[in-house]
Amino acid sequence: MYMQMQTTVFKDFKLDKKSKLPYYYQVYEYLLRKISGNELREGYQIPNEMILCELFNVSRTTIREALRELELNGYVSRGRGLGTFILKRSVESGALQKVSSIVDELKDKGIHIEAKILEQSIIEPEEKIRVKLEIEKNIKVLFIKRLMLSDNEPLYITKAYFPNDIFKPIKKEYLSNLSFTKLVQEYFKFNITGRKRILQPDLPDEETAKLLEIKQDEKKVISYIETFWSFDFKGQTRLIYFAEYFRGSKSKFIFES
Repeated sequence: MYMQMQTTVFKDFKLDKKSKLPYYYQVYEYLLRKISGNELREGYQIPNEMILCELFNVSRTTIREALRELELNGYVSRGRGLGTFILKRSVESGALQKVSSIVDELKDKGIHIEAKILEQSIIEPEEKIRVKLEIEKNIKVLFIKRLMLSDNEPLYITKAYFPNDIFKPIKKEYLSNLSFTKLVQEYFKFNITGRKRILQPDLPDEETAKLLEIKQDEKKVISYIETFWSFDFKGQTRLIYFAEYFRGSKSKFIFES
């Protein structure tokens, strides 16, 4: 019964023999989707290599390479005679909170940064966004979607969510040239009193992959950062929420203690 519960989660795997992607990478991407979708949770023991060979109808070398890729990217822990276990998915970092603005940091280093505004609109947010912003159902949201480029190459996408009872649409000239830190502090004149950032791996959807120009043969794992800013408004603590998607091959984060 235990083994049956272990293997049924993999029944929807289909190997694409016509794809240019190596077999091991197809297995790797499939397992990563299961991890990202919480079908394979922290502490879950993946079946042994021989069982995976039968389930995926591939060689043992293919399975070993796929598991090694997961291990190198920090998704699983492997030990001889112990098995393969799913590691905690996300990394919540206090070090990331020290970065006031990725845009400002890159500019300070002399890197040319360009912003492409993809959307700015007032929306009725999904329930999960209301929960993150801690707002009532009658409050709408100022939604901004922005693509950042360097030397005409995409670096990352930001989706920003501002409570619309406080924040109104931003003039394009400011939105194109200022970091969100400066927009909040200098344009809207609010002091950011707290920051929380959560970094985790993710797989991009079709639109994100297209905007970040992720090639078919390129590793598709991206860095996904959720950011929460708090500020004081009329004696109450309010929140701004950001979701940012970084192209894996173009991003690197340094953690300091």
